[in-house]
Amino acid sequence: MQTLLESKPATHDYGTPLYAGCRMEKDDFLRWESDDNYVYEFNDGILESTIGMRQNESYLFTNLENQFIRTAIFQNGGRLRAELEIWLTPKQMRRPDVSFFTSDQIQQMHTGTAVVSNFVVEFGSESDSELKSITKRHEYFDAGVQVVWWVFPTYKEVFVYTSPKTVTICTD
Repeated sequence: MQTLLESKPATHDYGTPLYAGCRMEKDDFLRWESDDNYVYEFNDGILESTIGMRQNESYLFTNLENQFIRTAIFQNGGRLRAELEIWLTPKQMRRPDVSFFTSDQIQQMHTGTAVVSNFVVEFGSESDSELKSITKRHEYFDAGVQVVWWVFPTYKEVFVYTSPKTVTICTD
């Protein structure tokens, strides 16, 4: 596997998320577009702010994708997607940095079926709290995700979870 290089901290000041903690009905959320610099996830009617993938982090996705396109699952129609919304439950939507979908799952999405990825990747950043990371990890597994990678490029570490509490740490 190609080494994940260290990213430089973002220099852009995103300001205060204007809508974090606000309540919104799901139907309104589906039609809504944020007008601040944040991307929002939906958690049982509450908006949770997150920062989208930054340009200086996009190389991580590119490195993963470059390795992935060499696999048989790619040849069979499986694809990686960046920051695609995933409805973990009818009341909860997350946007993992990277998610994997099989060819069959992609076809289901085209018919309007909500699909949960089997494999997601989150890039650890300074804005992530430990509690938020643990909570998200549990949410992913509760929804049926089978593997979660938590990538920390600054430390050249990838935490590979196969359950909320089973982890292999890959370094360098």
